[in-house]
Amino acid sequence: MKTRYVLLLIYVAAALLAIAATPKYEEAGMYAFEDPEDVSNSLIYFAVILGFTAFLLVVSKIWANFLQKLMYLLVLVSIYYVLIPFFGFTSILLAIAIVVLLVKKPNWIVINTSAFLLSAGIISIFGISLEPLPVIVLLVILAVYDAISVYKTGHMISLADSITKMKLPMLFIIPFSRDFSLSDLEKSRGKAVFMGVGDVVIPNILVVSAQVFTNSPYIGIIKASALFALLGGVCGLIALIAIMERKEGAHPGLPFLNAGAILGFLLSFLLF
Repeated sequence: MKTRYVLLLIYVAAALLAIAATPKYEEAGMYAFEDPEDVSNSLIYFAVILGFTAFLLVVSKIWANFLQKLMYLLVLVSIYYVLIPFFGFTSILLAIAIVVLLVKKPNWIVINTSAFLLSAGIISIFGISLEPLPVIVLLVILAVYDAISVYKTGHMISLADSITKMKLPMLFIIPFSRDFSLSDLEKSRGKAVFMGVGDVVIPNILVVSAQVFTNSPYIGIIKASALFALLGGVCGLIALIAIMERKEGAHPGLPFLNAGAILGFLLSFLLF
């Protein structure tokens, strides 16, 4: 299904925008960790993801309305911090406008636009905060976790369903049928492709990290190590899409994307 390949454009565009935004985030001092060499940062990141996932799973079943309002607040704050290096305090107005659209006009275009802005900003912030080794450790851990959470426990599928129903920008939604409707997801199942924001963010952190921390030669405006990590992730996404086309249902993205990004990054050192 050709529509699924739109995911490739989103993936590459988010990485390139993150690389372009990197100098602004560095200038603003927006680092997530003080010591980019410390591998324990990866464990902290993973622990935060586990805790946040558990929180979402529990609260979404008990206080869905409260969680939706809380997530709107988190999106507001996140978009503000993503935009502030570029627009200063005007960013709060832009962030409010985006959240108002999410509340009042929560169609797939608004959700995807919000998710894209968040993805590029988060990629850049964590890419400048972690050197390649801690990123690789993080990618391996999260790839294993993603596979378990989809194929074994299934809790990531439940979480994705809850997030989609709440119309939050934590998923990219690519409809391939005019009948697709966010307001009636039960009837719209099988009429759109979904990809988690994490599938775009996590492997591309290695791309930005390679761009910032390695001495790899430039190929145009991007370092070879970053380019190969990006192309490796693209290959992983193509493999994932091929599996999605052959076998319906949910599939974990990070085992494919992270493996591709890591292999591409390592290949760059063999070639250059």
